[in-house]
Amino acid sequence: MPKKILVVDDDADMVFILKSTLEKSGYEVFTASDGEQGLKLIKTNVPDLMIVDLTMPVMNGWSFNMRVRGDERYKKTPIIILSGLLEREASSDKMEDGITYVPKPFDIFALMDRVKELLNEI
Repeated sequence: MPKKILVVDDDADMVFILKSTLEKSGYEVFTASDGEQGLKLIKTNVPDLMIVDLTMPVMNGWSFNMRVRGDERYKKTPIIILSGLLEREASSDKMEDGITYVPKPFDIFALMDRVKELLNEI
């Protein structure tokens, strides 16, 4: 059974790139264009990992992450924050409470390695 990944980003091109790359690697991918949609999706499709942008309409990534972490079912679900707001010095090595920070632009191969690592596939 493939691992499930939720991608929450309002940039359609970014969603397309992430979804197609993740699906080619064998993951089942669900997408949402804002945090509110993401919260609705995880009620019926419990993800093994989430990739979340910070700046989105309706509900931003900060609020989404706080709501997710406030729910016991998702406290240990790894989250990758993928955002242009992060400083270039922020790296995928920096983690706190299961949250990894990856600044945009990013290397898709490095991101995929991080996904596999977080899902214990490396």
